[in-house]
Amino acid sequence: MELKLTWIIRVLMAFRAYPSLGFQHVVPQSINQKPTRVIGNVTVIDTPLVRAAQAMARQYSDDFLFNHVMRTWLFGALVVSHNTTLQQTVDLEVHAIGAMLHDLGLVLNASFISPDRRFEVDGAFAATDFVEGQIAQDDAGSAWDAHRLQLLWDSVVLSSEAKISLYKEATVASVTYGVGIDLTGPDNGVTSAEYDNVVAAFPKLNFLPGVNQSLVALCATKPASTYDSWQQAFGLAFVPNYSPVGYRIFDIITGL
Repeated sequence: MELKLTWIIRVLMAFRAYPSLGFQHVVPQSINQKPTRVIGNVTVIDTPLVRAAQAMARQYSDDFLFNHVMRTWLFGALVVSHNTTLQQTVDLEVHAIGAMLHDLGLVLNASFISPDRRFEVDGAFAATDFVEGQIAQDDAGSAWDAHRLQLLWDSVVLSSEAKISLYKEATVASVTYGVGIDLTGPDNGVTSAEYDNVVAAFPKLNFLPGVNQSLVALCATKPASTYDSWQQAFGLAFVPNYSPVGYRIFDIITGL
C-alpha cells in the first residue's frame, strides 16, 4: 500500500506546539519513591505493574508498534527528567503504563476490542481493566484509587489528542509528549543524543507504514468509530466506499 505522506504530515503537525500545562497538581512523594532501572540509557520507574504492562504490550503488539510505545514511554520519561515541575506533578507509574498501553486499541484481533468504540476508548478500558486485574491479585490495590485509574484512562484515551491532553494533568500530558517526540523528533529538553539512544534501543522499523496500515484497517473494520476523528482522513484516502457523510456533527447541525 502506498503511503500518502500528506495525511501523515497533518497528524504530525498537530504535535508541534506544546502549550503550558493546565494542571500542575503535586503528587505525593511516596507515589514515585519506587525502584528504578535503565532502558535505552533512560532511568525509569520499575514496579511489578510496570513490568506486567510491558509484557502485555509485547504480547499484543507487532514489533513496530511495541517499539513505538516503548519509545513513547522513554521519551516522556526524559521530558519529565528535564523539568522540575513535571518531576513533582507526574505520577511515573501511571505514565509508564499509559505510555506502553496507549495503542492497544489498534490490535484489532484482541478480545478487548469492541465493534463500535473509538480505538482510543478500547485501549483506555483495556489498560484500566489490566491494572484492576493486577491489583486484585496482590496488595498494590491500596495505592490505586479511582483518581489514578482515571488518570490512566485519560492518558490513553487522549494520547493522540494534543489539543486537549496538553491541558490536562501533567501525567496525561507527558504521555502525549512522548508520542509527539516519537513522531517529530527531539523536543521539550530531550537532546539529540538521548533521542538517538532510545531509537537505537527500540528502532523505528517500519513504523509509519505499519501505523498507516493499522489505521486503514481500523477504518475498514470499524468505520463508524472513526467518523469525525483524525482517523477519518485515512478512511477517505484509502478505504473504498468509506463515507462519513450523514454521521458527522456537521451533518447533524446543518441537516445536510
